[in-house]
Amino acid sequence: MQQERNTLIFSRQESNAIKGVAIIMLILHHLFLFPSEKLWFTSVLGNDWGGIEFFLSSVGKLCIPLFFFISGYGIWQSSRKDCHLWQSTLRRVQSIYIIYIVTVLVTVLLLFLWSGSLPLKSWRQAVETLIGINVSINGSWWFFIIYVELLLLTPTSVFIVRRYSSKPLLLLSFLLYLLSAPVSGFYYFSQIIERIGLTSLFYNSFPVNLFWPNQLYFFTGFCLAASGIFEKALQFSLKKLHHSFWRYSISSLLIIALLLLRYFFIDIADFFGVLSKKGLNIFSYIMINSRIDFILAPVFIFALILLLYQKKCPFLSLLGKHSAAIWLIHGTILIMVTKSLKEYHPWSPLVFLVVLFFCVLYALAFKGIKNLCSLVIFRCC
Repeated sequence: MQQERNTLIFSRQESNAIKGVAIIMLILHHLFLFPSEKLWFTSVLGNDWGGIEFFLSSVGKLCIPLFFFISGYGIWQSSRKDCHLWQSTLRRVQSIYIIYIVTVLVTVLLLFLWSGSLPLKSWRQAVETLIGINVSINGSWWFFIIYVELLLLTPTSVFIVRRYSSKPLLLLSFLLYLLSAPVSGFYYFSQIIERIGLTSLFYNSFPVNLFWPNQLYFFTGFCLAASGIFEKALQFSLKKLHHSFWRYSISSLLIIALLLLRYFFIDIADFFGVLSKKGLNIFSYIMINSRIDFILAPVFIFALILLLYQKKCPFLSLLGKHSAAIWLIHGTILIMVTKSLKEYHPWSPLVFLVVLFFCVLYALAFKGIKNLCSLVIFRCC
């Protein structure tokens, strides 16, 4: 760990802090996702407007490319000198499946105790849910199976980079991204898929249809780590911005500018005649706004690293270290908390803190029980 800190600016410590930021954005995104005429919460300003909450929810969707980018970046750093890639990959898959399966069982138990009915209606649904290909009881679990798919592609990805370079892999990733219409906006490629009769396979199958857009975030991080471009850019920027005042100022302004661009992207595109926002519903807004995330996310992470450079940020690091457990449980806790508090019209920051508290509590409990079980197994063996 110390050697990593001495050689890399974007190291594990920075990665955990940024994942902590992403966790906060994730909860804000799902907590205040859809605007309505009658708010169920009291706005942070104490009125019924809700503009701040909806802004934070909209830009909070950046958490998805942030997680994938950091995962790809970190996996390359862990794999670049690994001679046992398949063993390492299977260990990662096993580790994430343990967290996932335990969280599924906890979720089923909590929802049963809370509602009085079992959320899993059949053995088939139970098996598919435990595998990760059915997310009907918690839509936020879609992330899990896509992440597993990307983990399983790690050995092949590392081979391509070692044999050739990161450029062919990034090009292939972008070509796959073009298949993700209407997310990408490149409908020509989806029309080709339709003509050859593979629409149901590419776009109607859950483990596949969400792979096309999200793999680009992962492989962007993977390839930028492999090429060293991201790290060199950080070194250059820190050298030029050696005075902390300028580093904090420029990184803060860049973060604000990126968030505003993310929020007003459709309005800006409409102003310049690139697209029309007339007739767009909230789902179309969310989809179109995400088209530039593969560009915004790396720049956003870059700005965050400059802002947080050489800062320990213990709370953000805590969230980052337990990000997988928090991600998987947050949807369940969010539903239970919001439905329990809606009739009281609670203050929005209070709701956020309550949800975050129970998410962290679950993550720490999971970690503690896992460590205890490992200790017992070790002593028995």
